[in-house]
Amino acid sequence: MKAAAMPFLHDLAPASLLSERQRLLTVWRTYLGDYLPMPQIDHRIVQDLCEGLLDAFTEALGTAPPVMTEGLRDLLSALSVEFAERGLTPSQTATFVFSLKHVLNEAFSGGSGAMEDIHKLVDAMGLYSVDAFIGRREQIIRRQSQELVDLSVPVVPLWEGVLSLPIIGTLDSSRAQAITEKLLFEIARSGSRYAILDISGVPTVDTQTAQHLAKTVAAARLMGAECVITGIRPAIAQVMVSLGINLSSIETRFSLAEGLRYCFGKLNYTVIQGG
Repeated sequence: MKAAAMPFLHDLAPASLLSERQRLLTVWRTYLGDYLPMPQIDHRIVQDLCEGLLDAFTEALGTAPPVMTEGLRDLLSALSVEFAERGLTPSQTATFVFSLKHVLNEAFSGGSGAMEDIHKLVDAMGLYSVDAFIGRREQIIRRQSQELVDLSVPVVPLWEGVLSLPIIGTLDSSRAQAITEKLLFEIARSGSRYAILDISGVPTVDTQTAQHLAKTVAAARLMGAECVITGIRPAIAQVMVSLGINLSSIETRFSLAEGLRYCFGKLNYTVIQGG
């Protein structure tokens, strides 16, 4: 793709870019449409990004030597965030920025010194956009991981004064911390005296898992609540015995129903079965 003929420029000064702004934007949008289609992003957003990036680039080119200005960095960060949120890749983000170099090469035949400065500036912009993209993607991953942790720690009120916390999956240090914090918060909020920790969804129990459970129970006890551990399957019970894990100081029951029955008894509730 060749751009329309433009004035020969021995120096790509900001004034020169400003005078050719609309023609450059036309060339750039055509290039992106041909070589870097981005259906994930509305074309109006792409147009706004092109305009903003070209204007910020023109401003940065006016510095001596040309360096990225704060405004250019902010725009590249916003661009990277937009691309990351829309599911584009770091390669697509960098390619979008580097395409400006192609447009300028096609549009102008400037002096070698000027083009060298432009190439360095666009290269720095591309690298900065990738760093910003990766930083945003890491934030998204951390946020999603935290959301998964929150979803995996549901504290359910079973009855007045009785909470249930079903634990599903492996209980590592981060999840154990989240479980403890969530349980203590709900105990304080509801004033519950009993909490049932159901581990029937935990695939295996090792020494570390048992320590996490014991710490959670101890923390709840300091809040004035008693914990009951339920759902210890026969296979897990055998593993715990072989590892020498002692939960004798913690009330345990085979099933959630048995745990609830225990809590009802402590609360002097009578369970009457319908006939």
